[in-house]
Amino acid sequence: MPKARSPVSFEEWELERIRGSTAVVTTIGRDGAPHAAPVRMNLEDGALRFETNSDSQKLRNIDRDPRVAILVHGPPKWGVLVKGRAEILSRGVGKEQTQLRVVPERKASWRRKEG
Repeated sequence: MPKARSPVSFEEWELERIRGSTAVVTTIGRDGAPHAAPVRMNLEDGALRFETNSDSQKLRNIDRDPRVAILVHGPPKWGVLVKGRAEILSRGVGKEQTQLRVVPERKASWRRKEG
């Protein structure tokens, strides 16, 4: 199956901050309430990649509804918010991690002006 291309492009400063960062992934719980959890974020071919425990709440939520929001932020005042749908690349068994990717559908970012 061909990989979906992202309609979103990142600026270089955004890429530098996303790679290897700790991000907050928000999923939709069974009751419709948001569930937020930290993950280690990476980039691959324009998609955001992360992993999670195979018995995690976020994975159960993604199985039910793949829509997610991912926030990476830091000092002094910058952030990158990505929305998209999570895709399970490989499902871990037992203690193995489940690998996921999100092709960005929308993005918002901000940063404090230098100087």
